[in-house]
This record gives sequence, C-alpha cells and structure tokens, in this order.
Amino acid sequence: MAKQFNFKAKIKQFQKINRTLPKRVGNVALNHFLESWDNEGFSDGSINSDPWAKRDKEPKGKKRKILIGKGTGILKGSMKLIPGATFKKIAVGSYGIKYASRHNRGLDGMKKRQFIGKSRILDKKIKQMIRNEMKKLL
Repeated sequence: MAKQFNFKAKIKQFQKINRTLPKRVGNVALNHFLESWDNEGFSDGSINSDPWAKRDKEPKGKKRKILIGKGTGILKGSMKLIPGATFKKIAVGSYGIKYASRHNRGLDGMKKRQFIGKSRILDKKIKQMIRNEMKKLL
C-alpha cells in the first residue's frame, strides 16, 4: 500500500523551517567567522585566502594569538547574531567595537586581518544545510 502524502503536516514542517532555519544559518555564519581567530586567518575558499599578518613585534612573556589583545578577546567576543533573523535579513557582525572594521579591511594604517566577509566555503555550508532541510521536508 502506498504511503499517503499529508499536506497539512508538510505545511506545518515548512512553517517551522521558515521560523528556525534563518537563525540556524546565522549561527553557521557566526561560527564560521569565529573560526578566523582559531585559524588566525579568514577562510573564503579563494586563492587569496591568506593567514593574518604577523605582529611587527611579539609581546614579551606569554605568546598570544593575533587580534587577542592581552588575552581579553574583546573583538572576538563582540561577534554576534542579531536576534530576529528572517529569510529577508540575517545580520552577523562585530557590535560595539569601533576598530573592528579597520582590522577587517586594513584601514588607517592597520594591517588587514579579515575575520568576516563573503566566503565560498560558508556559502557551501549554508547551501548544504538548506538542501538537507528541503530533503527532509519533501
């Protein structure tokens, strides 16, 4: 006997995906960007994907990772997914740190140490997540 298609159940599943998937996509993006600190470089999947520039002068004593100021991790800790993600808007970024953009873009004499931006690797992760959800739905 053939299994019947339950249209109402599928609509409910779709509505749940519509509510939850944007936040999950945002969290995948946030985690991808946070990996920049672990890798000390930005993973965009291109040939130009380079590690961050080294410090001109290493601090005395305990060696710390690049963009971790005296062990504080303020810049990394400022990375957030803004609540209320929808398919129209998913906002991930550094909030409350004025110098974040200067580091990310290499402005005002700072060496470029990109930690957020367009990434083919991230796009693949997101597409795979959406594909998996659609397979479950159908």
